[in-house]
Amino acid sequence: MRRIKMRELYEYFNLKIKEKVKRCPEYNKITEIRMRVNSPLIINKVNSEKVFRDVIISEDDISDTFNIATDYSAYAFEDNIKEGFLSVPGGHRIGFGGVIVKENNRIKAIKNIKFLNIRVCRQIENYGEMLYEKTKSNEKIENILIISPPGLGKTTLLRDYIKKISNETPGTSICVIDERNEISGMYMGVPTIDLGIRTDILSNCTKKDGILMAIRSMAPKIIALDEIGKKEDIEAIESAGVSGVKVIATAHGRDVEDVTKKFGQDMVNMFERKVIIKRIGEYICC
Repeated sequence: MRRIKMRELYEYFNLKIKEKVKRCPEYNKITEIRMRVNSPLIINKVNSEKVFRDVIISEDDISDTFNIATDYSAYAFEDNIKEGFLSVPGGHRIGFGGVIVKENNRIKAIKNIKFLNIRVCRQIENYGEMLYEKTKSNEKIENILIISPPGLGKTTLLRDYIKKISNETPGTSICVIDERNEISGMYMGVPTIDLGIRTDILSNCTKKDGILMAIRSMAPKIIALDEIGKKEDIEAIESAGVSGVKVIATAHGRDVEDVTKKFGQDMVNMFERKVIIKRIGEYICC
């Protein structure tokens, strides 16, 4: 497992919080940093939680992190903020909690932000190696569905597998539909996570729109996307199949049976290969 680039994380905190993050035991296993106004700083790791009862989060602490993340120009990130999160360099993601402002029954903004969740982007070196070895010998590219409960590394496996195919398969163009900038860590139009030399990215669009745009404009052989679930996602994947484009996708679920109950047998049957993540760093192919 690679070491998290803690320098990327440190820069989003004031000195008070930064010192605690730096000194957190096993900081390479950090998954989340929780900041809640008038509550203790909490750092979640792979299999544990550390509560810093001597560090009570103030409104200034929240403001400092928010201002640093938005480069003191919140207006430049209004569209992201109203979605409830902001992707920052390194693939990390800052979630916001506060008062939702609506206009015409649609979310216009989030104000009085007093809760932050910094989700740490993790990568496991060669995580996709086994999957790549199992699929590279096939004469044709397969549709692949990666299944896992939240937090076990669906996106991590998707990233590494995409990178492996992209770097080692001549003539294969991949287009990643990165709806929430979680796959590529896109920041100001530039990906901060390496997805390989033959990979293009469409970000900040719905999976449906992204798939249709990719087919029309980028001529990919493979489309990759994270966390499918809506009916329109399934319909767009069907469109990709009709166009001869293969799809690598992830979905929440414990196993194939669980996903079948949620989305139906027809959707599951679109994918020739299913990958089930059992725990962080461990998966089976079927």
